[in-house]
Amino acid sequence: MRVGSLNVLLHLLKQPAAKLLLIAGFVYLLAFQYCRIRFWRDPHSAFFDIRNVFEWKYSLLREHQAQHFTSVYNAPSDSGVDDKFGTDHPLMCAALATVKRDKDDYFEATVGSLLVDLDPRERHALHLSVLFANTDPTQHPSWDQRWLGRLVDSVSTYNVSEKQFHHLQELEGQHNFYEKGVYDYIYLLNQCLETGAPYIFILEDDVILADGWFVKTMNGLHQLSHGPTARNNSWIYLRLFYTETSLMWSSSDFWYRNMPLAFLLVMGSGCALLLTIRRHWPTTRPTLNNWTIAAVCLVVIPAFTGLLYMMGKYSLLPLEGVVEMNGPGCCTQGLVFPREQVPALMARLQEKKSGQTDSMIEEYADQTGLTRLALAPQQLQHVGLRSSRDNLEVNTQSTWAFWFEENDARKLKAEHERLLAASDHYWLLD
Repeated sequence: MRVGSLNVLLHLLKQPAAKLLLIAGFVYLLAFQYCRIRFWRDPHSAFFDIRNVFEWKYSLLREHQAQHFTSVYNAPSDSGVDDKFGTDHPLMCAALATVKRDKDDYFEATVGSLLVDLDPRERHALHLSVLFANTDPTQHPSWDQRWLGRLVDSVSTYNVSEKQFHHLQELEGQHNFYEKGVYDYIYLLNQCLETGAPYIFILEDDVILADGWFVKTMNGLHQLSHGPTARNNSWIYLRLFYTETSLMWSSSDFWYRNMPLAFLLVMGSGCALLLTIRRHWPTTRPTLNNWTIAAVCLVVIPAFTGLLYMMGKYSLLPLEGVVEMNGPGCCTQGLVFPREQVPALMARLQEKKSGQTDSMIEEYADQTGLTRLALAPQQLQHVGLRSSRDNLEVNTQSTWAFWFEENDARKLKAEHERLLAASDHYWLLD
C-alpha cells in the first residue's frame, strides 16, 4: 500500500502542473521574504514591523551633523567664524516658534539641519526667523546662545502690548495650547510677511531636515509658478512633511475598489495568453495541458497578484515630485505658503482664534477650494515623538515619515550638488 501511494506521488510530481507549482511556490517564498525585508516600513503593508520602525537612522546622522555645525558657531571666540545670514530681499522666509520642553529638546538640531548643508547662494535666498514662545524666554535652554546670533537672521520674543502679554501668560499658565498655538502661528506668518519674501515656510521646532531640502523645494515652487502645469493662485501650501499612515488603499482607488475584477482580469488574461501560445505553438501542448493552465490561472496568478496588494499602496506606487494631497497630508510640521495666500489665511485663523491649527488650515482650504500640495519624498522628519502640547504619544507616533529613515546620506549629497548645478539661476543669489 505504501509503495503504491509512493508511486502515485512520484507520478504526480512528474506532471507539468506539479513541477510548475513547485517552482512557483519557491519563487513566491523568495518574493515574500524580499517583501518582508524591503517593505517593513510601510504602515499599510502586510509586512509592516512596528518593533524598530521608530528608530532613527538617517535622522540620527543629520542630528549629529546639525549639532556639530551649531557647536562650531557656539565657540566663545569670533576667530574663524563667519556669520551666515540671508539677504534683505529673500525668496523664502522660514520661521519657527520654540518652547522649553520638559524632556527631549530638538530645537538646535532643527535649526542646524535646516542650515548645515546650504550652499552660500541658498543661504542668501533664505531668511530664518525664530520666535522664543515662552513668555519668559530665559527658561529655554537655547536662549541667548552665541550660535543663534551668528546663524539666525531674526531671534525674537513677543513684541506685543502689556495687555496682550498678560493674556499670553494666562494661556501659558493654563496650558491652553489651542489658543496660544494659533496665536503663535499667526505671529510667525506676520513676521515673514514683513520680510517681503514671496514664499513663507512655517515649521515646528522638533523636526530634522534632509540634505538638499532647499533646492528641491525651490525647484518645486518654480514648477508651480512657471512649469507646463502652473498653478498660480490656486494652491494654499506645499507640504514638505507627510506621513504614510494616511496613504493607504481606499475606495477611491479603482483597482482596490474593484479587487475581484482585478483578479478576474489578470487570471483571464493569463488564461487567454496560455491558450493562444498552446494553439500557435504545438510543441508547447504537452507542457501547457489543461492542468498546467488551471494551476497557473487559479493558483499562481492570484498568489502573486495578492502579493502586490500586500506590499501596500505607497510601496507599490511611491509619490514623486509635486503632488496633490488634499485629504491625507496631516499636521503642520513643515508648510510652505505662497505670500499672496497668507493675509486671508491669517484673517481666518484670527477669526477662529482657538483650535487645532492644522485642522483649521484644512477647513479653510476646503471652503475656498484651494489645492493642497506636497513635495515627495518627504524633506523632513518629525522626531518629537514626545509632544510639547500634552498630546498622547500614540498620536505623535502616527506623525512619522516612515520611509525618511531610509535616506542615503551620500546619495542625497550628490543629488543636492547635481540639482544646484542644473537649477535655473532665477533663485540662485550670488
